[in-house]
Amino acid sequence: MVQSESLNQVFVFLKNRRLGEAMQTLDAFLSVHPHQINTDRLFAIRTDYQLMADYWRRGFKDPQLPSLYENLLQRMYVLCSNIAINYSVRHTPYLSSLMLKAHMTPRDWSPQVIREELESFVSDIAMADLEPEHVAEPKKKNIYARHQESMAVLCDYILTTGLWTDGFASAMEDMLLSPTLDINDQLLLVSIVMLSAVNQFDMAKFRVLVHVYQQSTDELVRQRALVGWVFTIDPEIGANLYQEKVQLVEKLLEDEAVCQELVELQQQIIYCINAEADTAMIQHEIMPDIIKGQGFRISKNGVLEQDEDELNDILHPDDTESKMEKMEASFQRMVDMQKQGSDIYFGGFAQMKRFPFFTELINWFLPFYFEHPAITEALGKFKNSRFLRKMLSNGPFCNSDKYSFLLAFSQVMNSIPAQMREMMDRGEVAINEIVMEDIHKPAYIRRIYLQDLYRFFRLFFNRDCFRNIFSPDERRYLFFKNPIFRSTHLEAYFNEMTAFLIKKKKLEEATDVLMNYGEHRRDFQYYMMAGYLGYQPLESYAQALELQPENERAIKGYARILFTEERYEEALELYDRLVAIQPEKKNYLLNRAVCQTKTERYEEAEKVLFRLNYEKPDDEEVNRVLAWTLTCDGKYEQADHLYQHLLSVEEPSEEDLLNYGYCLWFNGHVDEAADCFHRYLKESGNDKESVIENELSLIHTKGITEPEIQMMLYIL
Repeated sequence: MVQSESLNQVFVFLKNRRLGEAMQTLDAFLSVHPHQINTDRLFAIRTDYQLMADYWRRGFKDPQLPSLYENLLQRMYVLCSNIAINYSVRHTPYLSSLMLKAHMTPRDWSPQVIREELESFVSDIAMADLEPEHVAEPKKKNIYARHQESMAVLCDYILTTGLWTDGFASAMEDMLLSPTLDINDQLLLVSIVMLSAVNQFDMAKFRVLVHVYQQSTDELVRQRALVGWVFTIDPEIGANLYQEKVQLVEKLLEDEAVCQELVELQQQIIYCINAEADTAMIQHEIMPDIIKGQGFRISKNGVLEQDEDELNDILHPDDTESKMEKMEASFQRMVDMQKQGSDIYFGGFAQMKRFPFFTELINWFLPFYFEHPAITEALGKFKNSRFLRKMLSNGPFCNSDKYSFLLAFSQVMNSIPAQMREMMDRGEVAINEIVMEDIHKPAYIRRIYLQDLYRFFRLFFNRDCFRNIFSPDERRYLFFKNPIFRSTHLEAYFNEMTAFLIKKKKLEEATDVLMNYGEHRRDFQYYMMAGYLGYQPLESYAQALELQPENERAIKGYARILFTEERYEEALELYDRLVAIQPEKKNYLLNRAVCQTKTERYEEAEKVLFRLNYEKPDDEEVNRVLAWTLTCDGKYEQADHLYQHLLSVEEPSEEDLLNYGYCLWFNGHVDEAADCFHRYLKESGNDKESVIENELSLIHTKGITEPEIQMMLYIL
């Protein structure tokens, strides 16, 4: 979306409620981009502002001043938004083409006329259905074609015109709730209203989407409206200018069912944005197992059938059963992913969005219906195929993927063997159908719609003309971080959502939600998650311990952070408490031993470490900590013996190479130490100064002088 820097600055001033600076900046913009209507409207706003300011400067206390100022801010926002929309349309070739189509022929865009046209379509189809089939079919085909063109132009008009007036919005709201309109028209319009308001927040459109969500009796419309108003909440603009927006949201969230739907929606969005990662996992992990199990192999020439190996069948009769079990497990893994909400079909259908069908914007938002003018020819080729009908009616795909499947199927139909085509016609080819009752569930409706939206914003050739709601930079898809939800009933679900995001390894998103908590919601779980995420970790774990002083997880988390901060004395106290809770837990014992070593309590550390070494002589973790403790304690021969064992493996760890180098150096074996350091530097890729910086204090403690340090650096 093309934007002007000076207009953006106006919105920044409006966000901060600085009306004077906003008027001044817009005036400068209009001096460069003159437009008489806009200039006149700005003059009217400035005049009213001046009257209000003059009254105030004379010392009068006007009780209406706050509401007057609010009104002027909103008028200014509407004016600037309309200018911004016009600027963007005129500087974006694709949007300009939409605007030209919408105004190419004279048309009355009043709500009354729009409604009459939409209702006429419904009645025309109903009348055509009364005709004999040979008359009705061509008549309906013509009606659908004309209506498709009409809806495309209406959508172009909505996307390229300014903010709605309250009157226009009210009339559109009535249409979206009316039972006299076709459901597909209502669904399409809800999507286009959302797309328009995403580009530029519009209080009137937002109100419409909220009311449709609250009042619609059709679950398909209702769920699209839910997604619509959630994505149109602009965190930058709106709440500071429209108290009505805040009140609408707060009222919605008084309903527990609404809060629950928002939780489910946010989780579904997270699954949705993982589509490409899921596709990569399916391609590289799941599909190879499935193909192998079916007797195929992947080669540079594609998927090839493998020859049967009779000798292998004789020698290893259980292999076939094992392969089948592995293949079934892979299939089940995909089924489970889909049930959880993963978009497992994105990768397969992404390549099928290059048909001319998808150059038409509205086709990305239309529900799949068999009468769509652009697919009648394709359907006509195999209208008797039961397989295809079942696939398009009950297949587990979003709407745009169904259109893709049909168009692709029509192109490859002739290359499918005749026997297979006959089986398809009889419906004998199995598909993974959705249980019919699931199709009508809100969660399924939302998931399918989100997948349609994701495909649009990722694959539509002119997607850059629209603000991407799935952008990883803005993270607008993470509506739980929006301040408008702070201190509402939805905040009771913040812990659940943060935990979900952590589980899905969305750590930045989880931190964003944490930062949106109100003070009164910061409970034990909040502080534990904040500490885990590294969001003010010391303070967070300290607060968690205040709330639950004996909680083992809180003690462990706080100890770990103190250790990382090299506050070993304090960490040691906490590890003492942890060992008291679980005396035989190895990690606690080892971490306490490291803290004891760091604080020069070598004998205490060695006492436990020798016991652990005796019990498990081949435990590398124990040997590593013991070897380092012995090195620090000056017991180099004993440490040397342990390091010889640790470094005898094929690929020794970088840490062991470095620490053994210190052991050798401290014991006077300079050349051998240098060899170890060389190997460490080669493996780690670090610079040679790191050898000294890592343990400079200990090096000095061991009596190594500055000249010796410099000579060691020189030979490295």
